[in-house]
Amino acid sequence: MAMIVRLTVENYKSFLESTTLDFVAGPAKKLSGNLIRNPNKERLVKSMALYGKNASGKTTILDALYALKMFVVFSSQDQKPTTRIPRFEPFALNDSSSKRPARIAITFNIGSNRYTLDVAATSERVWNESLKVQRTSKQPSRKWTSITLMDRSWDSVQKNYLTKIHPDLGTELMLAAAKEQTPPNRLMVGKLGSMNSEIASRIIQWFDEDLSFYDMHRNNNSENEALATAARFHQQDPTFATLLDRLSRDADTGIRELTVDDETSFELLYSESEKKPEINKVIKPALVFRHFTQDGSEIFFSRQQESSGTLRFIALLTAILQPGERRRLVCIDELSASMNPVLVQRLIRIVHSKRYNPLGHQILFTTHDTHLIDPDELLRRDQIAICDKNRYGCSSVRRLDEFQDEARSDANLQKQYLDGRFGGLPMFGPTLEDVEADEEPLEIIS
Repeated sequence: MAMIVRLTVENYKSFLESTTLDFVAGPAKKLSGNLIRNPNKERLVKSMALYGKNASGKTTILDALYALKMFVVFSSQDQKPTTRIPRFEPFALNDSSSKRPARIAITFNIGSNRYTLDVAATSERVWNESLKVQRTSKQPSRKWTSITLMDRSWDSVQKNYLTKIHPDLGTELMLAAAKEQTPPNRLMVGKLGSMNSEIASRIIQWFDEDLSFYDMHRNNNSENEALATAARFHQQDPTFATLLDRLSRDADTGIRELTVDDETSFELLYSESEKKPEINKVIKPALVFRHFTQDGSEIFFSRQQESSGTLRFIALLTAILQPGERRRLVCIDELSASMNPVLVQRLIRIVHSKRYNPLGHQILFTTHDTHLIDPDELLRRDQIAICDKNRYGCSSVRRLDEFQDEARSDANLQKQYLDGRFGGLPMFGPTLEDVEADEEPLEIIS
Protein backbone atom coordinates (compact mmCIF):
# COMPACT_ATOMS: atom_id res chain seq x y z
CA MET A 1 0.00 0.00 0.00
CA ALA A 2 1.32 3.44 -0.97
CA MET A 3 0.68 6.76 0.73
CA ILE A 4 2.19 10.24 0.80
CA VAL A 5 3.96 11.35 3.97
CA ARG A 6 5.27 14.84 3.15
CA LEU A 7 6.15 17.21 0.33
CA THR A 8 8.91 19.84 0.40
CA VAL A 9 9.48 22.62 -2.14
CA GLU A 10 12.29 25.17 -2.28
CA ASN A 11 13.03 27.88 -4.82
CA TYR A 12 10.08 26.54 -6.82
CA LYS A 13 7.85 29.14 -8.49
CA SER A 14 6.52 31.34 -5.65
CA PHE A 15 8.10 29.26 -2.84
CA LEU A 16 11.57 30.74 -2.23
CA GLU A 17 12.34 29.23 1.18
CA SER A 18 12.15 25.53 1.96
CA THR A 19 8.51 24.78 2.80
CA THR A 20 7.04 21.43 3.87
CA LEU A 21 3.46 20.17 3.74
CA ASP A 22 3.23 17.29 6.21
CA PHE A 23 0.60 14.55 6.06
CA VAL A 24 1.65 13.09 9.42
CA ALA A 25 -1.26 13.59 11.82
CA GLY A 26 -0.97 15.61 14.99
CA PRO A 27 -1.72 14.21 18.45
CA ALA A 28 -5.43 15.14 18.45
CA LYS A 29 -7.81 12.20 18.96
CA LYS A 30 -10.87 13.75 17.30
CA LEU A 31 -12.08 12.37 13.97
CA SER A 32 -9.68 9.43 14.07
CA GLY A 33 -11.58 7.93 11.11
CA ASN A 34 -9.97 10.64 8.97
CA LEU A 35 -6.60 8.93 9.44
CA ILE A 36 -4.75 5.89 8.14
CA ARG A 37 -1.73 4.13 9.61
CA ASN A 38 1.46 3.20 7.82
CA PRO A 39 3.37 -0.02 8.65
CA ASN A 40 5.27 1.81 11.37
CA LYS A 41 1.93 2.63 13.07
CA GLU A 42 2.40 6.30 12.19
CA ARG A 43 -0.89 8.13 11.61
CA LEU A 44 -1.38 9.96 8.30
CA VAL A 45 -4.32 12.09 7.14
CA LYS A 46 -6.59 10.81 4.37
CA SER A 47 -7.31 14.30 3.05
CA MET A 48 -5.58 17.67 3.03
CA ALA A 49 -7.32 20.96 2.15
CA LEU A 50 -5.29 23.90 0.85
CA TYR A 51 -6.75 27.36 1.48
CA GLY A 52 -5.44 30.81 0.63
CA LYS A 53 -6.04 33.90 -1.43
CA ASN A 54 -5.69 33.88 -5.20
CA ALA A 55 -2.04 33.54 -6.30
CA SER A 56 -1.00 32.50 -2.76
CA GLY A 57 0.60 29.22 -3.88
CA LYS A 58 -2.20 26.65 -3.42
CA THR A 59 -2.09 25.33 -6.96
CA THR A 60 1.71 25.61 -6.95
CA ILE A 61 1.79 22.83 -4.34
CA LEU A 62 -0.11 20.60 -6.76
CA ASP A 63 2.10 21.80 -9.62
CA ALA A 64 5.19 20.63 -7.72
CA LEU A 65 3.81 17.11 -7.42
CA TYR A 66 2.79 17.16 -11.07
CA ALA A 67 6.23 18.40 -12.16
CA LEU A 68 7.98 15.63 -10.23
CA LYS A 69 5.57 12.99 -11.56
CA MET A 70 6.16 14.06 -15.16
CA PHE A 71 9.94 14.19 -14.69
CA VAL A 72 10.09 10.71 -13.14
CA VAL A 73 7.89 9.18 -15.85
CA PHE A 74 9.67 10.96 -18.71
CA SER A 75 13.05 9.91 -17.31
CA SER A 76 12.04 6.27 -17.69
CA GLN A 77 11.58 6.87 -21.42
CA ASP A 78 14.08 7.71 -24.15
CA GLN A 79 14.76 11.44 -24.32
CA LYS A 80 17.10 13.47 -26.48
CA PRO A 81 20.04 14.91 -24.47
CA THR A 82 18.93 18.38 -25.59
CA THR A 83 15.34 18.04 -24.35
CA ARG A 84 14.64 20.66 -21.69
CA ILE A 85 13.36 19.61 -18.29
CA PRO A 86 9.75 20.82 -18.03
CA ARG A 87 8.10 22.61 -15.11
CA PHE A 88 11.11 22.98 -12.78
CA GLU A 89 10.75 26.75 -12.52
CA PRO A 90 12.79 28.68 -9.92
CA PHE A 91 11.63 31.69 -7.91
CA ALA A 92 11.91 34.51 -10.45
CA LEU A 93 11.66 37.66 -8.31
CA ASN A 94 15.35 38.02 -7.53
CA ASP A 95 18.47 37.46 -9.63
CA SER A 96 20.11 34.99 -7.25
CA SER A 97 17.22 32.55 -6.95
CA SER A 98 16.33 32.67 -10.64
CA LYS A 99 19.75 31.18 -11.46
CA ARG A 100 19.56 28.40 -8.86
CA PRO A 101 17.82 25.04 -9.36
CA ALA A 102 14.26 24.46 -8.17
CA ARG A 103 13.94 21.70 -5.58
CA ILE A 104 11.07 19.27 -5.02
CA ALA A 105 11.24 16.42 -2.49
CA ILE A 106 8.57 13.87 -1.66
CA THR A 107 8.39 11.20 1.03
CA PHE A 108 5.98 8.32 0.48
CA ASN A 109 5.33 4.77 1.61
CA ILE A 110 5.29 1.74 -0.66
CA GLY A 111 4.39 -1.31 1.38
CA SER A 112 6.52 -1.39 4.51
CA ASN A 113 9.21 0.90 3.05
CA ARG A 114 9.34 4.69 3.13
CA TYR A 115 11.11 6.42 0.24
CA THR A 116 12.30 10.00 -0.13
CA LEU A 117 13.06 11.26 -3.63
CA ASP A 118 14.77 14.67 -3.54
CA VAL A 119 15.42 16.46 -6.85
CA ALA A 120 16.99 19.84 -7.61
CA ALA A 121 17.00 20.82 -11.28
CA THR A 122 16.97 23.63 -13.79
CA SER A 123 15.49 23.36 -17.26
CA GLU A 124 18.91 22.24 -18.55
CA ARG A 125 20.11 19.66 -16.04
CA VAL A 126 19.66 17.77 -12.79
CA TRP A 127 21.87 19.35 -10.12
CA ASN A 128 21.13 16.90 -7.36
CA GLU A 129 19.10 13.70 -7.10
CA SER A 130 18.92 11.52 -4.04
CA LEU A 131 16.82 8.49 -3.16
CA LYS A 132 16.62 7.24 0.41
CA VAL A 133 14.69 4.38 1.94
CA GLN A 134 13.59 3.82 5.51
CA ARG A 135 12.71 0.23 6.30
CA THR A 136 10.59 -0.87 9.22
CA SER A 137 12.43 -2.89 11.82
CA LYS A 138 10.96 -6.29 12.68
CA GLN A 139 11.63 -5.56 16.35
CA PRO A 140 8.66 -4.71 18.61
CA SER A 141 9.75 -1.05 18.62
CA ARG A 142 9.24 -0.99 14.80
CA LYS A 143 11.82 1.77 14.36
CA TRP A 144 12.97 2.88 10.93
CA THR A 145 16.41 2.02 9.55
CA SER A 146 17.60 4.46 6.88
CA ILE A 147 19.74 3.79 3.77
CA THR A 148 20.80 6.17 1.00
CA LEU A 149 20.10 4.20 -2.16
CA MET A 150 21.44 6.78 -4.58
CA ASP A 151 23.01 10.23 -4.55
CA ARG A 152 23.92 12.08 -7.74
CA SER A 153 25.31 15.62 -7.71
CA TRP A 154 26.64 17.82 -10.49
CA ASP A 155 30.19 19.06 -9.91
CA SER A 156 30.32 22.42 -11.68
CA VAL A 157 34.12 22.54 -11.39
CA GLN A 158 34.91 19.06 -12.72
CA LYS A 159 31.93 19.21 -15.11
CA ASN A 160 30.69 15.74 -14.24
CA TYR A 161 28.40 13.92 -11.85
CA LEU A 162 29.51 12.54 -8.50
CA THR A 163 27.35 9.46 -8.05
CA LYS A 164 26.92 6.86 -5.33
CA ILE A 165 24.53 3.93 -5.81
CA HIS A 166 23.61 1.26 -3.28
CA PRO A 167 23.72 -2.36 -4.55
CA ASP A 168 20.07 -2.83 -3.51
CA LEU A 169 19.12 -0.92 -6.67
CA GLY A 170 20.46 -3.55 -9.07
CA THR A 171 23.34 -5.63 -10.31
CA GLU A 172 26.84 -4.21 -10.52
CA LEU A 173 26.63 -4.19 -14.32
CA MET A 174 23.25 -2.41 -14.27
CA LEU A 175 24.46 0.28 -11.86
CA ALA A 176 27.61 0.92 -13.87
CA ALA A 177 25.54 1.29 -17.04
CA ALA A 178 23.12 3.67 -15.30
CA LYS A 179 26.00 5.88 -14.16
CA GLU A 180 27.40 5.98 -17.68
CA GLN A 181 24.16 6.35 -19.64
CA THR A 182 21.98 8.73 -17.60
CA PRO A 183 22.07 12.12 -19.38
CA PRO A 184 21.89 15.46 -17.52
CA ASN A 185 18.22 15.94 -18.42
CA ARG A 186 17.04 12.64 -16.91
CA LEU A 187 16.69 11.26 -13.42
CA MET A 188 18.78 8.20 -12.62
CA VAL A 189 15.82 6.58 -10.88
CA GLY A 190 14.03 6.74 -14.24
CA LYS A 191 16.97 5.24 -16.08
CA LEU A 192 17.23 2.43 -13.52
CA GLY A 193 13.52 1.78 -13.90
CA SER A 194 13.91 1.43 -17.67
CA MET A 195 16.64 -1.13 -16.93
CA ASN A 196 14.20 -3.12 -14.74
CA SER A 197 15.61 -2.26 -11.33
CA GLU A 198 12.92 -3.67 -9.02
CA ILE A 199 12.95 -0.77 -6.56
CA ALA A 200 13.16 1.93 -9.24
CA SER A 201 10.39 0.27 -11.28
CA ARG A 202 8.05 0.25 -8.30
CA ILE A 203 8.79 3.92 -7.61
CA ILE A 204 8.05 4.82 -11.23
CA GLN A 205 4.81 2.83 -11.02
CA TRP A 206 3.79 4.84 -7.94
CA PHE A 207 4.31 8.13 -9.76
CA ASP A 208 2.75 6.92 -13.00
CA GLU A 209 -0.30 5.02 -11.69
CA ASP A 210 -0.85 5.84 -8.01
CA LEU A 211 -0.39 9.63 -8.18
CA SER A 212 -3.18 11.20 -10.22
CA PHE A 213 -4.47 14.70 -10.88
CA TYR A 214 -7.91 16.13 -11.53
CA ASP A 215 -8.72 19.46 -13.18
CA MET A 216 -5.15 20.70 -13.32
CA HIS A 217 -4.51 23.69 -15.59
CA ARG A 218 -8.22 24.29 -16.13
CA ASN A 219 -9.07 21.85 -18.90
CA ASN A 220 -11.79 19.27 -19.36
CA ASN A 221 -9.49 16.31 -19.96
CA SER A 222 -9.74 15.13 -16.35
CA GLU A 223 -13.53 15.06 -16.42
CA ASN A 224 -13.62 13.43 -19.85
CA GLU A 225 -11.18 10.73 -18.76
CA ALA A 226 -12.93 10.12 -15.43
CA LEU A 227 -16.36 9.79 -17.05
CA ALA A 228 -14.93 7.43 -19.67
CA THR A 229 -13.36 5.41 -16.86
CA ALA A 230 -16.71 5.41 -15.03
CA ALA A 231 -18.43 3.97 -18.10
CA ARG A 232 -15.78 1.29 -18.55
CA PHE A 233 -15.81 0.15 -14.93
CA HIS A 234 -19.61 0.38 -14.83
CA GLN A 235 -19.65 -2.31 -17.52
CA GLN A 236 -16.86 -4.44 -16.05
CA ASP A 237 -17.36 -4.25 -12.28
CA PRO A 238 -20.89 -4.81 -10.89
CA THR A 239 -19.84 -3.76 -7.38
CA PHE A 240 -18.51 -0.41 -8.60
CA ALA A 241 -21.59 0.04 -10.81
CA THR A 242 -23.90 -0.45 -7.82
CA LEU A 243 -21.84 1.93 -5.69
CA LEU A 244 -21.76 4.67 -8.33
CA ASP A 245 -25.50 4.28 -9.00
CA ARG A 246 -26.36 4.53 -5.30
CA LEU A 247 -24.14 7.53 -4.58
CA SER A 248 -25.34 9.40 -7.69
CA ARG A 249 -28.98 8.74 -6.83
CA ASP A 250 -28.66 9.59 -3.14
CA ALA A 251 -26.89 12.89 -3.92
CA ASP A 252 -30.29 14.28 -5.02
CA THR A 253 -29.15 14.77 -8.60
CA GLY A 254 -32.43 13.51 -10.06
CA ILE A 255 -30.63 10.51 -11.53
CA ARG A 256 -32.34 7.19 -10.88
CA GLU A 257 -29.79 4.92 -12.53
CA LEU A 258 -26.63 5.04 -14.61
CA THR A 259 -26.47 2.94 -17.74
CA VAL A 260 -23.86 2.60 -20.47
CA ASP A 261 -24.28 2.85 -24.22
CA ASP A 262 -21.88 3.04 -27.15
CA GLU A 263 -20.87 6.54 -28.21
CA THR A 264 -19.48 7.21 -31.66
CA SER A 265 -16.86 9.87 -32.32
CA PHE A 266 -14.36 10.64 -35.04
CA GLU A 267 -10.66 11.45 -34.83
CA LEU A 268 -8.09 12.58 -37.36
CA LEU A 269 -5.07 10.33 -37.89
CA TYR A 270 -2.01 11.96 -39.41
CA SER A 271 0.83 10.10 -41.12
CA GLU A 272 3.99 11.26 -42.87
CA SER A 273 3.15 9.36 -46.05
CA GLU A 274 -0.34 10.81 -46.50
CA LYS A 275 -0.96 14.47 -47.27
CA LYS A 276 -4.48 14.42 -45.89
CA PRO A 277 -5.38 13.04 -42.45
CA GLU A 278 -7.39 9.86 -42.24
CA ILE A 279 -10.76 10.04 -40.48
CA ASN A 280 -11.06 7.25 -37.95
CA LYS A 281 -14.37 6.18 -36.43
CA VAL A 282 -14.15 5.44 -32.70
CA ILE A 283 -16.83 3.67 -30.66
CA LYS A 284 -16.47 3.89 -26.88
CA PRO A 285 -18.76 3.19 -23.91
CA ALA A 286 -20.38 6.30 -22.43
CA LEU A 287 -22.60 6.94 -19.43
CA VAL A 288 -26.31 7.50 -19.99
CA PHE A 289 -28.41 8.95 -17.16
CA ARG A 290 -31.86 7.50 -16.42
CA HIS A 291 -34.53 9.89 -15.06
CA PHE A 292 -38.30 9.75 -14.56
CA THR A 293 -40.77 12.16 -16.12
CA GLN A 294 -43.67 13.69 -14.19
CA ASP A 295 -46.02 10.91 -15.33
CA GLY A 296 -43.60 8.23 -14.08
CA SER A 297 -42.21 7.10 -17.42
CA GLU A 298 -38.46 6.85 -17.86
CA ILE A 299 -36.28 9.12 -19.96
CA PHE A 300 -32.57 8.89 -20.70
CA PHE A 301 -30.25 11.92 -20.74
CA SER A 302 -26.86 12.14 -22.39
CA ARG A 303 -23.89 13.73 -20.71
CA GLN A 304 -24.59 16.99 -22.53
CA GLN A 305 -28.00 17.21 -20.81
CA GLU A 306 -26.68 16.84 -17.25
CA SER A 307 -25.51 19.72 -15.07
CA SER A 308 -21.80 20.45 -14.73
CA GLY A 309 -21.99 19.90 -10.96
CA THR A 310 -23.55 16.46 -11.36
CA LEU A 311 -20.95 15.42 -13.90
CA ARG A 312 -18.15 16.72 -11.69
CA PHE A 313 -19.48 14.78 -8.68
CA ILE A 314 -19.63 11.51 -10.65
CA ALA A 315 -16.22 12.14 -12.21
CA LEU A 316 -14.63 12.84 -8.82
CA LEU A 317 -16.22 9.75 -7.28
CA THR A 318 -14.68 7.72 -10.09
CA ALA A 319 -11.27 9.39 -9.83
CA ILE A 320 -11.14 8.62 -6.11
CA LEU A 321 -12.95 5.29 -5.77
CA GLN A 322 -12.29 3.48 -9.07
CA PRO A 323 -11.54 -0.23 -8.60
CA GLY A 324 -7.97 -1.27 -7.93
CA GLU A 325 -5.79 -3.01 -5.40
CA ARG A 326 -3.36 -0.17 -4.60
CA ARG A 327 -3.88 2.96 -2.54
CA ARG A 328 -3.66 6.18 -4.56
CA LEU A 329 -3.22 9.91 -4.00
CA VAL A 330 -5.61 12.08 -6.03
CA CYS A 331 -4.76 15.80 -6.34
CA ILE A 332 -7.72 18.04 -7.17
CA ASP A 333 -7.58 21.73 -8.05
CA GLU A 334 -10.67 23.66 -6.87
CA LEU A 335 -12.57 20.72 -5.42
CA SER A 336 -15.70 22.80 -4.80
CA ALA A 337 -16.07 24.17 -8.35
CA SER A 338 -19.64 23.80 -9.70
CA MET A 339 -20.82 21.79 -6.68
CA ASN A 340 -23.09 22.66 -3.78
CA PRO A 341 -21.10 23.07 -0.52
CA VAL A 342 -23.14 20.34 1.20
CA LEU A 343 -22.40 17.92 -1.65
CA VAL A 344 -18.68 18.73 -1.35
CA GLN A 345 -18.86 17.87 2.35
CA ARG A 346 -20.46 14.52 1.49
CA LEU A 347 -17.72 13.80 -1.01
CA ILE A 348 -15.07 14.37 1.66
CA ARG A 349 -16.99 12.13 4.09
CA ILE A 350 -16.93 9.40 1.43
CA VAL A 351 -13.13 9.72 1.31
CA HIS A 352 -12.96 9.36 5.10
CA SER A 353 -15.37 6.41 5.15
CA LYS A 354 -13.97 2.89 5.60
CA ARG A 355 -17.11 1.55 3.95
CA TYR A 356 -16.69 3.48 0.70
CA ASN A 357 -12.91 3.95 0.79
CA PRO A 358 -11.60 0.74 2.39
CA LEU A 359 -8.14 1.06 0.82
CA GLY A 360 -7.67 4.52 2.30
CA HIS A 361 -7.07 6.54 -0.88
CA GLN A 362 -5.80 10.03 -0.06
CA ILE A 363 -6.81 13.35 -1.60
CA LEU A 364 -5.01 16.70 -1.68
CA PHE A 365 -7.18 19.55 -2.87
CA THR A 366 -7.38 23.32 -3.15
CA THR A 367 -10.55 25.19 -2.27
CA HIS A 368 -12.04 28.52 -1.23
CA ASP A 369 -15.05 26.86 0.41
CA THR A 370 -14.92 27.95 4.06
CA HIS A 371 -17.91 25.75 4.94
CA LEU A 372 -15.42 22.88 5.16
CA ILE A 373 -13.61 24.56 8.07
CA ASP A 374 -15.52 23.19 11.02
CA PRO A 375 -13.80 22.28 14.30
CA ASP A 376 -15.93 19.23 15.09
CA GLU A 377 -17.69 17.94 12.02
CA LEU A 378 -15.51 17.32 8.97
CA LEU A 379 -11.78 18.12 8.97
CA ARG A 380 -9.17 18.03 11.69
CA ARG A 381 -6.84 21.00 12.11
CA ASP A 382 -3.98 18.93 10.72
CA GLN A 383 -6.03 18.45 7.52
CA ILE A 384 -6.29 22.18 6.78
CA ALA A 385 -3.32 24.15 5.45
CA ILE A 386 -3.17 27.87 4.69
CA CYS A 387 -1.08 29.21 1.82
CA ASP A 388 -0.02 32.84 2.03
CA LYS A 389 2.29 35.19 0.17
CA ASN A 390 4.27 38.05 1.70
CA ARG A 391 4.96 41.48 0.18
CA TYR A 392 8.10 40.15 -1.50
CA GLY A 393 6.08 37.57 -3.44
CA CYS A 394 7.27 34.59 -1.37
CA SER A 395 4.70 31.89 -0.60
CA SER A 396 4.49 29.77 2.54
CA VAL A 397 2.16 27.04 3.80
CA ARG A 398 1.18 26.20 7.39
CA ARG A 399 -1.28 23.71 8.81
CA LEU A 400 -3.90 25.03 11.21
CA ASP A 401 -2.53 22.92 14.04
CA GLU A 402 0.68 24.98 13.80
CA PHE A 403 -1.27 28.08 14.90
CA GLN A 404 -1.14 27.11 18.56
CA ASP A 405 -2.66 30.24 20.10
CA GLU A 406 -5.23 31.05 17.45
CA ALA A 407 -6.63 27.58 16.69
CA ARG A 408 -8.05 26.68 20.10
CA SER A 409 -10.15 23.53 20.40
CA ASP A 410 -13.29 25.60 21.04
CA ALA A 411 -12.60 28.22 18.38
CA ASN A 412 -14.83 29.03 15.42
CA LEU A 413 -12.17 28.34 12.82
CA GLN A 414 -14.24 29.47 9.87
CA LYS A 415 -14.82 32.89 11.46
CA GLN A 416 -11.18 33.19 12.48
CA TYR A 417 -10.03 32.39 8.96
CA LEU A 418 -12.39 34.93 7.43
CA ASP A 419 -11.23 37.48 10.02
CA GLY A 420 -7.67 36.99 8.78
CA ARG A 421 -6.25 35.33 11.90
CA PHE A 422 -4.39 32.70 9.85
CA GLY A 423 -3.47 34.81 6.83
CA GLY A 424 -4.28 33.58 3.35
CA LEU A 425 -6.78 36.38 2.64
CA PRO A 426 -6.35 39.26 0.17
CA MET A 427 -5.27 42.64 1.58
CA PHE A 428 -7.34 45.12 -0.42
CA GLY A 429 -5.97 48.41 -1.65
CA PRO A 430 -7.93 51.66 -1.33
CA THR A 431 -9.83 51.22 -4.60
CA LEU A 432 -11.47 47.97 -3.47
CA GLU A 433 -11.49 48.83 0.24
CA ASP A 434 -13.81 51.79 -0.36
CA VAL A 435 -16.30 49.92 -2.52
CA GLU A 436 -19.73 50.11 -0.86
CA ALA A 437 -23.32 49.82 -2.02
CA ASP A 438 -24.99 53.12 -2.83
CA GLU A 439 -27.64 54.26 -0.41
CA GLU A 440 -30.01 55.22 -3.22
CA PRO A 441 -30.92 53.01 -6.19
CA LEU A 442 -29.38 53.91 -9.52
CA GLU A 443 -31.77 55.90 -11.68
CA ILE A 444 -31.76 54.84 -15.32
CA ILE A 445 -32.36 57.76 -17.66
CA SER A 446 -33.89 56.66 -20.95
